Amino acid sequence: MGDEYFRGQVTQRGIVFGPRGDVLLVTSGLRPWTFPGGRIEADAEPEAALRRTLYERVGLHTEVKEPVKTITDIWGDGDEPVYAVLYRVQARSRNVELDDKHDDFCWYTPDGAVEEMHFESLEIAVERATANHHSDESRGSDDGTARNTDS
Repeated sequence: MGDEYFRGQVTQRGIVFGPRGDVLLVTSGLRPWTFPGGRIEADAEPEAALRRTLYERVGLHTEVKEPVKTITDIWGDGDEPVYAVLYRVQARSRNVELDDKHDDFCWYTPDGAVEEMHFESLEIAVERATANHHSDESRGSDDGTARNTDS
């Protein structure tokens, strides 16, 4: 047919909101600020895998909410492009414990997190996650969906 299909890695990232409504960004080396997350095994359940990855990478117990954006070729290392699914995530605390893959972290206001993004698609992801986060807060914080929050 001549159609070309995506070949690359798949990753999940969390737009992590702290209890105060701020957004966690991390960095590693010379890279700009970004969202924590990583690749998952092929047979893993996505939300559980993202919760586990966030606990391993930043030491936070989280509740994974809904996906807010998909992005292609943002976190590529030059060899293969990356397809990323970005989720809105709620953290129970702000007590970050970084793994050895990250050098630093910072909690930003949602507007500050948007300013730190270097791609319009990432800005849109933060804006969508923030709108959904505010919507949950106005309804009493929970949308009624029970999800496992174990690490």
